[in-house]
Amino acid sequence: MERATLEIRAVVEAYVSRVAPSASAFGFLTLVPLGVQDRPANVLAPEGGHGDMIVGRITRMVEQYEGVVIPSVYKTKTEQRGLTRLLGHLRAAHPDAFVFLVQLPDRFGTELTRGGLRTLMARQVALYSFGTSGVLMELESDPEGLQHKVRLELLENTAIQRRMQLFESTLRTEVLDCQAIEDEHDSLLWDAIPKLLMPGFPALDRDLLERENQVGEFQLVQQYANHQHVLLAVNGQHELVVVKMRSKRSVTAAEEVESIYQEFCLLKHTLDHPHIIRCVTMLHSQSHVHLVLQYGGDACMEQVLSTRPGCRLSRDDALDCTTQVASALSYCHDVDVTHGQVSPRHVSVEMARNRIVCRMVDFSMAARVPDFSTRETLCGALPCVAPEAALEEPYWPKPADCWSLGVMLLEVVGGQGSLELSVRWRRGASLAQATREILEFFAQAGSHAQAMSSMGGVHDNAALACLEALLRPEPLRRASASDAVEVLSARRA
Repeated sequence: MERATLEIRAVVEAYVSRVAPSASAFGFLTLVPLGVQDRPANVLAPEGGHGDMIVGRITRMVEQYEGVVIPSVYKTKTEQRGLTRLLGHLRAAHPDAFVFLVQLPDRFGTELTRGGLRTLMARQVALYSFGTSGVLMELESDPEGLQHKVRLELLENTAIQRRMQLFESTLRTEVLDCQAIEDEHDSLLWDAIPKLLMPGFPALDRDLLERENQVGEFQLVQQYANHQHVLLAVNGQHELVVVKMRSKRSVTAAEEVESIYQEFCLLKHTLDHPHIIRCVTMLHSQSHVHLVLQYGGDACMEQVLSTRPGCRLSRDDALDCTTQVASALSYCHDVDVTHGQVSPRHVSVEMARNRIVCRMVDFSMAARVPDFSTRETLCGALPCVAPEAALEEPYWPKPADCWSLGVMLLEVVGGQGSLELSVRWRRGASLAQATREILEFFAQAGSHAQAMSSMGGVHDNAALACLEALLRPEPLRRASASDAVEVLSARRA
């Protein structure tokens, strides 16, 4: 057997051996024979070479399980032809079956290079062309993660099918009942999916009091820090809190519900740090989901900077505030949580005993990402978004957070608008073009000192050392958040 086939077989065998026993609701079809003696009952593989499997056994698998999962490295032409034949049979014989393709790496347990990741992404794009129920990429054998993803896809497919059936029915009778479609969709988004996948999601409270200036026991006082859907409020004990409101009508996909739930879980149960805002509770009404958050001051850092001379903090305050945010970010990274949009806008500011106390807020784009995993989601905006994220490439989220931390330090110590003034990207330039100009600027010697002094001639060795460590075009050469804490603490001392 040729070497490439042996490598593929080893990867597929390792994957199904670990995942299939725990994912017993799904059947697994492989394109290569397996050498496992005690093969799980829900795994079907060719008996030799890349030969076809018995049609009757495939039919029984389709009928027996919720969905069929086909793990594939999709590397060799033999494997690609086998997948084409297998999917052709499934489309013809079982057009209503849920079939999911799982894209596996060339091998498990090795660090992906950028070139290797591009290769995997190209293969995944090719797999999408088969038009199956879903295409998942698995860089590690994660049974729980696989079941979560597949069930989410199944629920969304079911929602789409129900909506299409209802739509076709109303067209035939020339009575389009949009409300019925919306109710069905809402029921799936806010009831079925949370019950199945989000055990801590609050149940709908049909009796929750909602008025223009009140939600439950919380009296709404005023808008918070120019954030349209975030309000200062007072609880029953006359204590200040912050209420973050999300209209359920603005949510159209299960991923958005999951994002709301993840922010709640992170701030309520996972993250506990003095410079990260805490979640008090979550309220679920007929029309809204409300996150009730710890009070962290009347303004965000963006607002504070706009009111200060030179649109910047004093040297000591700037370094102190950045150290607070860096310590919070380091804590997040230690537990494999990335924020995604670190910026002055997402830092609350409170004066306490003549000291500015900062807390990171808005974890709506946060993600649990181990060191070796990448993201493609564009998080954040200029000026703080990391270049690799802005260029819509697969990127490492932790170094991206650290770039954003560096830009925030530049803005608080040099002045709000320092990056734009020093780089001077063209008005009307696209995000990609502005990003390329930022990368070219910081590739030049002396650029960090130039950026810091662009608005008011500011120069500070402590801030400069940290900027030079964080604002590096190469993500893997950037300082970590914990490095930033050490640099700033040592220089301030």
